[in-house]
Order: sequence, then C-alpha cells, then structure tokens
Amino acid sequence: MPKKRMPKKRLTNKRKPNKRILILCEGKETEPNYFKGLKQDTYHRNRLAALRIEIYDSGKNTGKELVVEAKELKKTANAEKNPYDDIWIVIDRDGYTKHPQTFDQARANDIKICFSSISFKFWFLLHFYYMTRAFHKSADLERHLRDKYMPNYKKNDDNYSKLKNKTRQAIDNAKKIQKYSQNDLNRGKKIYELNPYTDVDILVQKLLNL
Repeated sequence: MPKKRMPKKRLTNKRKPNKRILILCEGKETEPNYFKGLKQDTYHRNRLAALRIEIYDSGKNTGKELVVEAKELKKTANAEKNPYDDIWIVIDRDGYTKHPQTFDQARANDIKICFSSISFKFWFLLHFYYMTRAFHKSADLERHLRDKYMPNYKKNDDNYSKLKNKTRQAIDNAKKIQKYSQNDLNRGKKIYELNPYTDVDILVQKLLNL
C-alpha cells in the first residue's frame, strides 16, 4: 500500500511587524531634519519604515501644545486600531517657561519627552566632546558649535548624516551628562531645570535598536 502523503505544513510569516513610533518636534528644522535623516539613512530605512515623524508647525510651538497634539494623534490611531507603540515629543529649554505643566501632562498621558538644555544642538556638540559648560542662549551654543566643530552647520541640513559616525561617542557623552546631573536631581531639581542636559540618546538608541 502506498504511503499516505502528509499535508505540507503551512508556512507562517513570523516576521515581527514594524513598530509605529510617533515623534513630534518643537523645532521646525533642526530636530525633525535630524530624525528624518536617521529614518532615511540607507542602513536603517527598511527597519524604520513605520516610523512616523509629525512636525507640529505652528508659530506658537510649545511643549504643552505638542502634548495636546500627541493626545489627539494617539486617540485617532487607537480608534483606527493602529496604535503607536511609543509617542515622543522633542523639546528644549530655550525661551520656554511652562515645562512643569508639559512634563506632568505628558506623564499622565503616557507620552515620553526627549529633552535638551539649553537646546537640541547640545546633542550635536556631544558628538565631538564631553562638556559641562552651561549655555544660557541657544544662539551662544550654536556659535560655539560653528566656531569649533561644524562651520557649515545649517538647520535645514541632514545633520544626522554628517554626525552619524560619531553617534556612539555622543551617546556615551550624554550618559555622562546624565550621571553628572544626578546629584542635582537627588537634591530635588527637575530635569527641565538642568543646564547642560540632554537625553536625546535614549530616543536615538531606541530607534537604532528596533
């Protein structure tokens, strides 16, 4: 008697679905261009295909407005049964005074904050060296960055591509800054009161390790 042929097992696609991460940026050029550059980089493009970068383009950009916008986008995504795995807002300290409300509202709505002081450009500076100097104006930090390390810096450039080979160094230096700031935090200071400070490394590492 001929042997019965067993039906072939159906192959299932075990590939993990891409994560959806929403990033809303306070700045109109520097921050979104950096994260777009990371997303579009040849090495990461396929893995980050579902990364959505939303730019809150308003003349009144504030952290609080970004939280409101993030809440609306989160609600819409959930209603469409296509929720985000993570939602981040990217803000800095430069010229803004309502950080307590921003941090409280973000925490209450499970929205993460990527924060820099005095500005996002401090993250760029850490690609070149570790420093604990406090800049009191974003313009001063930018001038230092241009004079010493990035003479051709422009807000609308793909600065990720220019800096990507130094990303590991920037991450290490950011972690040193966080360790350096720990005593102030232990004494009751809030993150948004620190200068200098950045935790951009946390979001960047999350994206690079997806």
